[in-house]
Amino acid sequence: MTFLNVKLAIRNLSRNKLYTFINISGLSIACAFCILTYWYVKNEQSFDAFHHDQNRLFRIEQTNLFNPEPVKKEKSFFSFLTKEDEQKNLIQTPVILAGDLKGSFPQVENAVRIKTLSDIVIRVDNESFREKDGTAAYADADFFKVFNYPLLSGNVNQVLSGKNQIVITERAAKKYYGYSSPIGRRLEFPNDKMIFTIAGIAKDFPSNSSFQFDIIIPRTADPDYNEYIKQGTNTFSDLLIVKLKHGVDVNKFHTALNLFGQSYYQKLVKSMRQDNPKLKQQGIDIYMRPFAEAHYNQGEGWGHYTSLKNVYQFICLSVIILIIASLNYILLTLTSTISRSQDVGVRKTIGANRKEIILQYYAETQILAAIAVFAGLVLSVTCLPLFNNLTGSDIHLQNIAPDELVLSLIGLAFMLGIIAGIYPAMAMSGLKPLNIMRGFATYRINPVMSKVLVIMQFTICVVLIITTLVIGKQMKFVNTAQMGFDKDQVVLIRNPYGWADRQKIRSLKELLYHYVATEPVLQNITATGFNFSAYNNNGHIVNGKQIFVQELQVDFNYLSFNKIPIIKGRNFSSATPADSAKIKLSATQQIPKSSTVGRAIIINETLYNMLGKPKMDEINPEMGALIIGVCKDYHTDDLTKKIGPAYHRISTYAPDYFWIKIKAGKNIPDAMDKIRINWNKLTGNSPFTYTFMDEDVKKSYDVYLRWMDTISLSCVIAILISCLGLFGLSAITTINRMKEIGIRKILGASVTNLFVLINRSTFALALCAFVIATPIALYLVNEWLDNFAYRIKVDWSLFAWAGIATTITAVIAVSYHTIKAAITNPVKSLRNE
Repeated sequence: MTFLNVKLAIRNLSRNKLYTFINISGLSIACAFCILTYWYVKNEQSFDAFHHDQNRLFRIEQTNLFNPEPVKKEKSFFSFLTKEDEQKNLIQTPVILAGDLKGSFPQVENAVRIKTLSDIVIRVDNESFREKDGTAAYADADFFKVFNYPLLSGNVNQVLSGKNQIVITERAAKKYYGYSSPIGRRLEFPNDKMIFTIAGIAKDFPSNSSFQFDIIIPRTADPDYNEYIKQGTNTFSDLLIVKLKHGVDVNKFHTALNLFGQSYYQKLVKSMRQDNPKLKQQGIDIYMRPFAEAHYNQGEGWGHYTSLKNVYQFICLSVIILIIASLNYILLTLTSTISRSQDVGVRKTIGANRKEIILQYYAETQILAAIAVFAGLVLSVTCLPLFNNLTGSDIHLQNIAPDELVLSLIGLAFMLGIIAGIYPAMAMSGLKPLNIMRGFATYRINPVMSKVLVIMQFTICVVLIITTLVIGKQMKFVNTAQMGFDKDQVVLIRNPYGWADRQKIRSLKELLYHYVATEPVLQNITATGFNFSAYNNNGHIVNGKQIFVQELQVDFNYLSFNKIPIIKGRNFSSATPADSAKIKLSATQQIPKSSTVGRAIIINETLYNMLGKPKMDEINPEMGALIIGVCKDYHTDDLTKKIGPAYHRISTYAPDYFWIKIKAGKNIPDAMDKIRINWNKLTGNSPFTYTFMDEDVKKSYDVYLRWMDTISLSCVIAILISCLGLFGLSAITTINRMKEIGIRKILGASVTNLFVLINRSTFALALCAFVIATPIALYLVNEWLDNFAYRIKVDWSLFAWAGIATTITAVIAVSYHTIKAAITNPVKSLRNE
């Protein structure tokens, strides 16, 4: 690429300002999407990869015999690439396994147990804090030796050596103690009756860590630790990370570990097979998953999860958009170079060889590609906060190495230059001087290839449009669907006390019920042991087959509070002591090896039908309970799952949540302020933690909503770039038909007639793209909709709207050149020819 070629390239780009601007716009948007995708992929790959010797760290997993029901795998085009990562193994292990592995395998250098705490209350002096799940964890003393979480204060060998010593992060230290030193100060867990002394301060865990703990507690400080030891392999509670010694053959060790697992859990499996003769699994296998890859597996109880399907889908969308942009550049370049065909003829006539012409055109492409990549970088930096919000990521540019960033941008620029620049350069350099110079006419390029490329582009656009419409309609359906209970303006407040403080909880419940009854803005209150999608599953043998039934612990007015009708039998009544009393069952009133409730229950329609429509007010052996009523089915999960069998029983334990209904039409912020003020009075400023039921339901679709936004954004970008391609194609068509247009105008053709004539091929291209895209889109959307138990029916109106949108977009894109050609003075058109 000589200096002369660069000089000529810059001159030609500056001369054709409109085409240069359009080319840079399309390519820079595509580059920005590719750069953001690259950052997203690199960010996900960086998770847990910063630890020293991370290639020797592995997460221990086991065959999951305790999963109540088969996990429905999400359908995706990339499912075949993610089979291993979709395995639903049990990642909790017995407390004793760590020591047994170290004792049985000399290959194990260290093993760290971690038990994450949920819903904890922290008290510092007179102030209380309720922390979210995953904020605190019990961990072995070697936690800071195995993992690369630097200590700012404290000795790594001693900070977790004492049973009452803990480590907190900088963030927690500032939150609890301000700017004063926390070392040596007390931290209280009032609900668990535990008091600790702070022995160390750790640097905040990086954003690309699967663990986001702020409080690390010695594993032996767990009040249930000794009981877990006694339970042996019967209790699975701890995450287990092993560190292998240098030089260990991982595959051989993995094989040995599997054999060890078969014998280690032999008694447990035998006991489970006695309880459930239909259990197909012969034993429990132990697996090792590389620690840095564990976040690609959706293990229940793991901190961070990255869907590899989403990663592949992002990459695929980026490639598609980059290809569309490159094809558009080819079309637009051919359009702008048609007028320069005479220049090519002159240069060839005076001795320029094909290589020189190729270099000239390639130089233009490469310079423009470099400008587009730089503009894309600026655009991607500007849009990074929006992209983080779209994907739910936390990408920080400082986490990306500068040299790696520069190399990736240079690589993208060269790749873009090659993809977009080779064909125009080869096409123009291959023109024959005689054909070009004869009559000193503009050489006409056959647009057949261009039409094929436009059909490909608009096929992709139609697929994206249909997908966007279907996803949008499905998400609207799930967000507006009747759940079978009243979820509007219902606030769920978390019980601030531990289960042992029953007197405090009982008193708080009575005071809250009285307060709601006297507060004009509030309508009703009830109490439960669960929130949305968080219920217990108990195994019952029904018709000789074990099924898992949802257990919903409620208060007497739960069904009336949620407006769930009783369709058979009666509701619970506080005036009937038997409704909450424990029932002593005889041998004939229960089924061996099946769970028993031992109380009065109200079942849903699904369970009622599964039980064969039993009589009311009689003991049902399959449930081991007195069935007093049947309620109408309602959703306890989101609409990706079918309504399962469920029963309600009066809670005799401390409620986990208080549900308060705010009256319709009342100001919600004002109502919440009143509730908060009263809460602080009743609880002595205990943490006021709440959510709204409708928001909880909506939050369960977050993953799908993010994907809908991603597809919508991709659709807009693809359409925008494809319109640029049609713009170029229309230019080619009008340039080639200028003489025809002039003659038709002289013969009396109107602007409308000429517009239709010129754009007939555009309508044909749009129709052809629609025909090709329809079966592809139909297959893809049905695959996606199969993830929902309750879904919309894909009707043809969605395809019709997509076709109309495509046609209108195409007409708008070609209007500039066609109208301009139609209104041009025919004398001028013929003179130019």
